[in-house]
Amino acid sequence: MIEFLSDYIYIVVATGGWITAQLIKIILSLRQDGLNWYDLLTSGGMPSSHVSLVTSVALLVGLDQGFDSTIFGLALTVWGVVVYDSMGVRRATGENTKTLRQIAEILKLGDQKKAYSLALGHSPSQVFGGFMVGLAWTSLTYWLLG
Repeated sequence: MIEFLSDYIYIVVATGGWITAQLIKIILSLRQDGLNWYDLLTSGGMPSSHVSLVTSVALLVGLDQGFDSTIFGLALTVWGVVVYDSMGVRRATGENTKTLRQIAEILKLGDQKKAYSLALGHSPSQVFGGFMVGLAWTSLTYWLLG
């Protein structure tokens, strides 16, 4: 089984980094507001599963191909774009969504919670949390399978 997983380490690391962050997000959500199935697939929240995924892959590429390789440079560039997007563009979109939700509530246009949760970006601490999950997951997986 370990050999099989080792053959697919990039898939194991990428999906594992994302799933681990999503599970942590669900556990944290359970403590705040009970079980909410939207938490499985929504964006935003602590930790960032997008950042966890790209951190996992970028670190694995560095460990596997070398931190001076061209492909690591590409992986690091993709990582930077995702982190920037998580904190910048998507965060701004989330703030706009929050304002639109408040307006919709004032105008009594119905429950906007679903739309609100789908559009949130990440705070710097949520991005850092995703980064740490990705580092931990990849380090553990690489140590076990690499």
